[in-house]
Amino acid sequence: MKKIVITIVLLTSLHLFSQEKSENEVAKNEFKINLASFIAGFPEITFERMISEESAFGVSVGFSLGNNANNEDNNLYNFSLIPYYRVYFGEKPNEGFFVDGNVTLYSQKFTNGDFFTNEKEGGVGFGLGFNVGKKYKTKNGWVAEFSVGLSRTLINADKINLIYPRGGIIVGKIF
Repeated sequence: MKKIVITIVLLTSLHLFSQEKSENEVAKNEFKINLASFIAGFPEITFERMISEESAFGVSVGFSLGNNANNEDNNLYNFSLIPYYRVYFGEKPNEGFFVDGNVTLYSQKFTNGDFFTNEKEGGVGFGLGFNVGKKYKTKNGWVAEFSVGLSRTLINADKINLIYPRGGIIVGKIF
């Protein structure tokens, strides 16, 4: 089922990318996929909308494909929803070094208790975080970015990990 959903999302995005724009129209939307998390078994898909030449807002959604690479540490992230506001510091519009602040909602389960304390049971986390990275764009509207960040949970810290790590090698298309 999850493979079907991923295929539909990818085909829909290819259709959106193939639509032509007038020369005066500026593309303000980006659709991106985190390749690093996809390889780890937790695909993360992002939509970002440019607000100005120096800022954007977006939302990332990640979900588990079942037994992912984190299974070795006895815990699995099931789902994440991360809306963010991003500020760019590059010379070109919405490109270069960036910092973003985010709100993180995620669920986590443990297969045999927490790896360190053997006391955590899993649950839903909600917290605040940040992310830093660098974005590159091509003339044809492709983007690549590298990022790393952390979120700290504000609820259920006794049931889930206190920190939700983020990172990525992300590719996408501007439309």
